Amino acid sequence: MPLLSDVKNMKEMRDALQDYLGKIVEEESEEEKKNDKKIKTYIIESNITDPRRISKYPSNAQIKSTEDKNLFLIDIPHQLGHQTIYLDSSDPRFWLLHTGSASGEVHDFIFKLVTENKSQLDYSWFSSNFLENKCGIGTGEGFGLKYENSFLKDSEELENGHLRKFSMLFWGGKPTEVLDGLKTNENLVSGVSLSRIKRIFKTEDGFVKESVSREGKFTLTKGDSINSHFLAVDKIKTKYADIISRIENDYRINYTPTEVGFKINGTYALIELKKPIEDLALFVERLLSCTHPFRVFGIPEFIDKDFVKISAVDLHTYDRFNMEISSNFIRIFLYKKSCGNVLTRLMTNLQQYYDSQIKLTGCDDEQLL
Repeated sequence: MPLLSDVKNMKEMRDALQDYLGKIVEEESEEEKKNDKKIKTYIIESNITDPRRISKYPSNAQIKSTEDKNLFLIDIPHQLGHQTIYLDSSDPRFWLLHTGSASGEVHDFIFKLVTENKSQLDYSWFSSNFLENKCGIGTGEGFGLKYENSFLKDSEELENGHLRKFSMLFWGGKPTEVLDGLKTNENLVSGVSLSRIKRIFKTEDGFVKESVSREGKFTLTKGDSINSHFLAVDKIKTKYADIISRIENDYRINYTPTEVGFKINGTYALIELKKPIEDLALFVERLLSCTHPFRVFGIPEFIDKDFVKISAVDLHTYDRFNMEISSNFIRIFLYKKSCGNVLTRLMTNLQQYYDSQIKLTGCDDEQLL
């Protein structure tokens, strides 16, 4: 039951998704099952102006325009034929990709789309703090945790007290109380990093049960209103966009000429580390691996064994930025044109792969995330 591949405008897209949602509800029992029929929406951060450019990527996907200048249809290969993704670029900075296609093929396609060299595309990175505190639409139904410490030496033994991995799914009542209880356990707290949350969101049009992931993916697991789904996505997208805008307005450094020289505008941001870095050289090596998910290249200059300066490049946009790292903090200096999402990417993935307790603040202790 694929989505229509010949819609011509936003209204037809909305109608097609509503019709698809109705058929999925009819086919399923009351028990929620893990399957690939769910409607999914991905928020993709874009720094390119024309979505048709992605047709040049080696993904075997085809993109075509519609009569609506902001709506594109993407056909991706599938073992049973082609599957359709609707690309809504109404917000040029944050694209919405809607689909009901198989998760595996869509995941692979979007991963290639984002990580393609010089793609200037990226996931919207929802940190654990953001998922917990900024996604308060509707009623909480549960959460998922996923943590894996990627900054340990391979030879390190499990008995040394470090938490290596921690994962958990909780669906049921009072998820906030369960989450708060986990945080009181000193042996687990560093791994209490939210990978997704589940919320029930009701509007005058109906209801939806949404699973929201740290990569900005919304899965409509149950519901009767595509308009409610769109509204839930838009509310959370707006909150994330506000954070990116704030970072880029206040935490990028640039110079303004004056009669007597230059005036410095903007300031640095700070990632505060609750858990001190024990091996700075190892930490820097892993952070600057150039690979997903950090996607950062850098040239380190060790001032001493406990302090390093890094001239870095964000491989999302190839913009430059600088870092200073000690055992207790990462100080980040964005350039005038740097993309703000390098901060949310670092924050989200350091919470997943190093310590869930880190915070992103401004130089005046203003908490950004």
